[in-house]
Amino acid sequence: MVKRITLVGFGLLAGSVAAALREEQPTVIRAVSSKETLQKAKELSMANEFFEYADIQNWLPNSDLILLCGPIKHILSTIEILKNNANLLSNEVIVSDIGSTKEQICKSGFALPKPFVFVGGHPMAGSEKRGIEHSDSSIFENAYWLYCLPKNLNVLPQTLNELLTFLGSRPVCIAPEEHDFAMAWLSHAPQLLSTSIAAGISPDVAKNHLHLAGRGFRDMTRIAGSSWGMWKDILETNKKNVKEALETYAEKALEIKNELAAENFSELENNFLHGNETRQHLATGKNYAYPLHEIVVHIPDESGSILKTLNPLAEKNINIRDIELMKVREGIGGTLLLAFKAESDASDAIKILESRGISAVSR
Repeated sequence: MVKRITLVGFGLLAGSVAAALREEQPTVIRAVSSKETLQKAKELSMANEFFEYADIQNWLPNSDLILLCGPIKHILSTIEILKNNANLLSNEVIVSDIGSTKEQICKSGFALPKPFVFVGGHPMAGSEKRGIEHSDSSIFENAYWLYCLPKNLNVLPQTLNELLTFLGSRPVCIAPEEHDFAMAWLSHAPQLLSTSIAAGISPDVAKNHLHLAGRGFRDMTRIAGSSWGMWKDILETNKKNVKEALETYAEKALEIKNELAAENFSELENNFLHGNETRQHLATGKNYAYPLHEIVVHIPDESGSILKTLNPLAEKNINIRDIELMKVREGIGGTLLLAFKAESDASDAIKILESRGISAVSR
């Protein structure tokens, strides 16, 4: 296992890596960040050593692994700084990153001189929250961790592979250009579509009727609350692919609009069926690398109803992998979505809940 890890840019994901290591491993954790963030990390005892960015003469040497965890532009500038300070190293050091786009980062990283060995990385995990105070040691569990290898490497370096395995992630090798193309369709363009729905809503509806929004509108606009500071770098470094994806999505939306105008309901139905099929191919559960088995539980609108649902499962040592409150109607109740890794756990959960008089069905 990695003996000394240097986390450059000590935010949520770096803090989550540190939190996981602090729980079970004797790894020396070295935090590199701003003065204010370092002070907070010290107060939370999240690392063993603390360095400001400019103190590179002290934080660059003596690490087995350097993980660049800042925004994309910061990662790119840090790679340039590493290149200009390679003389500070005497032994090989693995460098990786967590950036959401890969082509520009890998182009710069792969060009680092020896003794650097660069591997591009992108953990498919995160949170709407920001800051190390929200660090989660299990955030990477069962999530894909995409990685990009330089031409002179055929396998993930042992040090990095051991870290990803320890974190519980699922490493998947992908070429940088393939990564950015796929993410444009699956993440970057959907972010802008969500933003366009929230920003383009009728002013009258926004002013007078927004409180009537149901689950569909809330789901589609959830990521419209994302930080522009983070997304600016993503969109700048993957502009071509995102533009292509948006154009195709826009063409499909126009096609559906024209079908509606022409009352061509058979073609509208075909689009619905195609959309249904695509949706069904998605793995269920947030950030999980394998499909989860879900059940839907109907709970009354009364104090403690969620605990009454969860406690019987905990008593039987059934592990819930994901939980979501889907609907709430005052005075009537709500719908709780529970997900399990094994189908047998889902079946057992239904039996246990039904024995307690709680309605539960497979989803």
